[in-house]
Amino acid sequence: MLLVLKLLNIGVNLIVATFMGSCIIIGFVFFLIGFQGERLSKLAKGKQTRIDLIKIFSTLGILAVILLLSFESLRTTGHLAFASPDPETARQVGVKLMLLGMAQGAWFFVSLKWLLPLVFDPVNLNKKQTRVVITAPLLNLLAGLFTFLRAGTFKDAPFWF
Repeated sequence: MLLVLKLLNIGVNLIVATFMGSCIIIGFVFFLIGFQGERLSKLAKGKQTRIDLIKIFSTLGILAVILLLSFESLRTTGHLAFASPDPETARQVGVKLMLLGMAQGAWFFVSLKWLLPLVFDPVNLNKKQTRVVITAPLLNLLAGLFTFLRAGTFKDAPFWF
């Protein structure tokens, strides 16, 4: 069952990382296309251009953080699922996965509720997108918790456990 949970975690984080990576690439390409015929010195003088650049790069930065968190969760879960580490290493990786799940959940919440609406209109996700956004941190937490519990005793347990 734990292997199935880890494989589901890998799949969900792969979906999130792939989607964020493609959004970053598409956003950067459209950024380059948007300023195609202009000279850089002329663009730098315009106030509206600077505001647009700040909005574009802040959005790409928010997406890059989501990409990095999802990729690290994907890599950690893959190492845990396919490498069969010793119990102490498994416990440490389980704690890391729980921390990544908490960070990913907090960043999803903060970015979707506060950061992205500052740049765009409020972000409205459909039901499938909402399920993926909720499932990715939840599966990180569950896989990390079950790995931590399976690895052994509670000595050296984190303070929140």
